[in-house]
Amino acid sequence: MKLPLFLCLALTFSFTSCERHPELKRELSALGAACKQDEAAIQKLDQDIASLGGTSAISRYTEQAQLKQEQLRPLELSNPIRERQLSTMETEFARLKPAAEAYKAAHLK
Repeated sequence: MKLPLFLCLALTFSFTSCERHPELKRELSALGAACKQDEAAIQKLDQDIASLGGTSAISRYTEQAQLKQEQLRPLELSNPIRERQLSTMETEFARLKPAAEAYKAAHLK
């Protein structure tokens, strides 16, 4: 058997304790204060996002990052070539160093 809504509400409110009203009011005020703090934090975040360029800034930063990656890619490819050239030069200098020292020693006298 279903009880009518009015009867259910009447029974619910008739058995609530008046002793808990101050406690409930404190909880409600604490929740209200927390809500206000959360709303203030949300407004501050919205302002920060707007000052940094809004939500479209993310797409702009992504595009800029892709452009920088495209600019760096050729440099990454040319760097091993330069390293091989430097390695070749260092090997050649290491091979010529004893001869240069011998030449210096012979001509200092």
